[in-house]
Amino acid sequence: MAGEYSRELSVKVFAGQCRLIELGYRQGGPAGFGLRRALLNECGEVKAQLKRGEHKSLQTDRVILVPGPEEEQRVVQRMYEMFVNEGRPEREIAEVLNAEGHSTDLDRPWTRATVHQVLTNEKYIGNNVFNKVSFKLKQRRVVNPRDMWIRAEGAYPAIVDKALFLRAREIVDARSRHFSDEELLDALRAILKRQGQLSGLIIDEENDLPSSSAYRSRFGSLLRAYRLIGYEPERDYRYIEINKALRAAHPQVVEEIIEGVAAQGGRVVQAPDTQLLRVNDEFTVSVVLARCQATVAGSLRWQIRLDTGLVPDITIAVRMNETNDAPRDFYLLPSIDMTDARLKMAEQNGLRLDAYRTETLDDFYALAGRAKVTEVA
Repeated sequence: MAGEYSRELSVKVFAGQCRLIELGYRQGGPAGFGLRRALLNECGEVKAQLKRGEHKSLQTDRVILVPGPEEEQRVVQRMYEMFVNEGRPEREIAEVLNAEGHSTDLDRPWTRATVHQVLTNEKYIGNNVFNKVSFKLKQRRVVNPRDMWIRAEGAYPAIVDKALFLRAREIVDARSRHFSDEELLDALRAILKRQGQLSGLIIDEENDLPSSSAYRSRFGSLLRAYRLIGYEPERDYRYIEINKALRAAHPQVVEEIIEGVAAQGGRVVQAPDTQLLRVNDEFTVSVVLARCQATVAGSLRWQIRLDTGLVPDITIAVRMNETNDAPRDFYLLPSIDMTDARLKMAEQNGLRLDAYRTETLDDFYALAGRAKVTEVA
């Protein structure tokens, strides 16, 4: 029953996100070079322009993308002109931009990889795109093909002419299709022999080869491509991919919690600076995703870092399963009983911690919910 409820809630949240995308609203993530995020109120009026790291604080507010400074727009347009009309590769374009003193939106020098990102993103023709990558609860993280993307075309003014963008995409796609699986793997072997190691950055900086994202799309992940050529990184990079996936999943988990409370008649406001949830204007909640790690003996361990500086009334600790692709269980930890900033957990932790353990968040939703007066009567 609880599992079915969670699945139905996940479907409803995803459907709601898709609807917001189709209406032209932004669903998370930085705007990118040449663009900015604007905050709209419930009447569709622009309230302010959001800086990097800032988020909306009211559920009724919405975020859209808008063109950035004209100088940045001209730089983006020049990148497409150089790539399509002048036939310059991404690395050469990056060198030109750096020589002219241009920096990325993160105030860093341009690289082949960052130029490639600009040349392949539909947001520069005004399209609002969602569902490029799926990371839903109870499912593995997967890279979706383009026909599964949710998009609203012309959601905001384009920076780049659509015909120019499509020509750039054709060039990138043709370069990727030109290689068979074995040729891509042979190229990896050649890079490994020359560089002595492999990484996404090293691949992205190679001329005349698809980007690391193309390898991920073709083989499922970079680590799988590495294994196919017999390469094991000296440093285990799997935890980096796992942490990246968990960071990507965190906003969706928070959104599902907000929707779960709303379904019970409660109300949640997320603070833009601390990301704390304030429920019914009565108590605050922090949401933490804990990565699962296996010891040499095969036992499972989790480390949970509590936001002690923010002092939330309750911390919802989501313990991920063995493969870190879905929640295993939840701990509803009241700050009044938590004296340590970091908790180390095993599979069984005794009554001191396991008294707060729950298989689903149904009890929390019931706690945060509000009944109508007629129901109480």
